[in-house]
Amino acid sequence: MVYKNYVLLLGADQYLRERALAGIRELTQYPIWTASVEAKYKKNRYFDYNLEADPQDEISLLEAIERQKLKGWSPKAIIPLNDWTLKVAHKLNKKLGLTSMPEKVIELSRNKDIMKNAFLENGLPTAPFRLINNEKELLLASEEVGYPAIIKPFDFGGSGGVYLANNISEAIECLKKSKKVVSKYANDFGIDGSSFIFEKYIKSEEEISIEVVCYDGEYKVLAVTEKYLTPEPRFAEIGHLVPSHRTEDENLKEIACKACGSLGITMGLAHVEVKIQNNKPWIIEVGARPAGDGIMDLIERVFDINPYKLHAASYLNINPFEFFSTSLEPNGTAAIAFLKAEPGVISNIKQPINLPEEVESLWIHAQIGNYSEEAKCWKDREGVIELFWDQTFDYKPTKPLLISEYLSSEIFTVKEVVKYHD
Repeated sequence: MVYKNYVLLLGADQYLRERALAGIRELTQYPIWTASVEAKYKKNRYFDYNLEADPQDEISLLEAIERQKLKGWSPKAIIPLNDWTLKVAHKLNKKLGLTSMPEKVIELSRNKDIMKNAFLENGLPTAPFRLINNEKELLLASEEVGYPAIIKPFDFGGSGGVYLANNISEAIECLKKSKKVVSKYANDFGIDGSSFIFEKYIKSEEEISIEVVCYDGEYKVLAVTEKYLTPEPRFAEIGHLVPSHRTEDENLKEIACKACGSLGITMGLAHVEVKIQNNKPWIIEVGARPAGDGIMDLIERVFDINPYKLHAASYLNINPFEFFSTSLEPNGTAAIAFLKAEPGVISNIKQPINLPEEVESLWIHAQIGNYSEEAKCWKDREGVIELFWDQTFDYKPTKPLLISEYLSSEIFTVKEVVKYHD
């Protein structure tokens, strides 16, 4: 049978990843499909077709793909856009004879223990750490690594289950809390969650991400992004800005590319997270997929190039470096910041009539009656704003946070303001 081909995107229907569809339409004439469990009940009409399958489940997807083969359709590429679909996409690509990365590479990019060991083996700067499974191993790690320390799941993301401990009693409590987070979300995100990382805390408010294009052993930095985090002891991401004033730092870019190489990432976009203390970079982790939280949209807004196009190109055996030079010139600065109500029950939501001129869009997803918790990770957000300035900055501006805080106070009324304890 001569099959008609399509490109299957996994995770593209996730909020703040919608521009993946536009980017890949620029790249190819193949129909673009997605997959969702409730495809028949919540059809996404932006895609050419919806497979009725769990995008995180290999068996479910394979069965749906085989059903479509009987109708004359076969995938040209299966492209993952987030951590949760990374493993299944590459397993299916390999099984179907499509372009894929080795399973070992996927494991390296999802398991923070072997990932950080790979950094060390390649002489890359990463904080001292130990893998722990229980309180006894925590006590040993405490003696070897010292305090302050970060405790986090070895295979989760989005700041979920990440806690700061200053002493042994805090560390024991943090491990319990991290285990609780894992038990709550393990099934939803398909994580193991049986082990945890005990890592020396790099005390600094300076954190960036570096978006790297990978193809056939070659690596080029696409953009450097400033991160905005909640103050200690929380580390929730509450904003991002492109381009960073560190964009021309060649040392940072070289380290990011070497980090991708140390994991063997050979295709698509990689998201490298770096902390900077006293001008020294420390690699936190690397994801073998595009950045989330709308960072890809910020890059497109500033550099007039859709990063998802570059990501998909290598899965279709097209050299992504054909589409951008090594040095992109920004047309301004773009940022995203998340709205956050005070802790308590949201009693009223008032959409502002006049927005600051920098605000290009505002979206409120919280509802009256929702309980607003202290910002700890990706789930503790009430909305999002996108901003743009027709200038670049030679420093890290506080404007995104100031505007977000102002709008949050204008939008949300909270009764029973309480301090949340986890």
